Parts: sequence; structure tokens; C-alpha cells
Amino acid sequence: MIKTKNLILSPVSDEDLDIYSQILSSDELTKFLPKGRAYTDVEIQLHLKNRIDHWNHGFGSYVITLKSEPQTKIGYVGVEYCENPEFSDVRYALVQGYQGQGYVFEAAKAALEQTFRVGKHLKIYGVAFKGNLPSLAIIRKLGMISESEIKPYGDVDSLETYSIEKSI
Repeated sequence: MIKTKNLILSPVSDEDLDIYSQILSSDELTKFLPKGRAYTDVEIQLHLKNRIDHWNHGFGSYVITLKSEPQTKIGYVGVEYCENPEFSDVRYALVQGYQGQGYVFEAAKAALEQTFRVGKHLKIYGVAFKGNLPSLAIIRKLGMISESEIKPYGDVDSLETYSIEKSI
């Protein structure tokens, strides 16, 4: 578990199907994910299982709750291997009522710091579709720099890639 000024980040568990369903069943919240539209119930269950299983690598995704309302799940954040396991990237999503309040930046910063502490990464990437301006703004605010030659998800023209290195 990670605690920040306003948030509690807890490793994803089977009990988090509710927040993943709330986010991944929304066409609005999934329009910038690879599928580009809402996930089915079966896809959401598989997605959650994959998030839980990723923790076998020693790092992964967290569910975000508010310190002031610890029972209220507002989204997820984490670092996981990309399709090409040579790369890992930061991932995040919040339900709509909590966007634009600085929570994603606070959570992503904490997740990056924790992942670097684990010691398996010298560099972590941030990848977003060119049209996903809020996500690109977070990536830049995290201090990531453009890596236009790096393609963690293969040759997808509509993605922008950034990275941040572990500070010694």
C-alpha cells in the first residue's frame, strides 16, 4: 500500500472488479485505450485477472481511493510491462467525477517512485494516443521526455512515447 497526501494506492485484487467495471464499461473512459470502446464483462474480468497476475513480477497496478473516503474507489494507476516486455509503462484512469483534480498526477508520481524503488527499472515509459491531451499533459508533468524512436506497442502511428529515468 502507498499513501500520498490525498490518496491510498492498494495493489489490485479480486475485490476490485467494481472499479474496473465502472471504468472499462464506459465508452467515454475507454476511447483512448487500445480497443477504443467499452469492454465486455468477460474482457473486464480477464483484464482484472491480468492486473492481479502482473504482481508476480514484483510491481503492478493499484486501485486509487481517497484518504478522506477510503471506501471510495476512484480509479487505478500502475506500471506494467508493455506488449514488448523490454518496456514498462505507466497506466492510469479515473472515474469522471474525480478527473481534473490532480489525483492522477499524485497517484502516477507515487507509482513511478515505488516501481523505481523495486529496482527492476532504469527507465519507465508513458504512452498515449496523440489525441489524448489530458494524458499527454500528465506524462509531461511527470517529467517524462519524448522518445519518438521508441515503439513499446509496435508500429502504431497514433501513439506518442515518453520516458523517465531512475534518478540515483
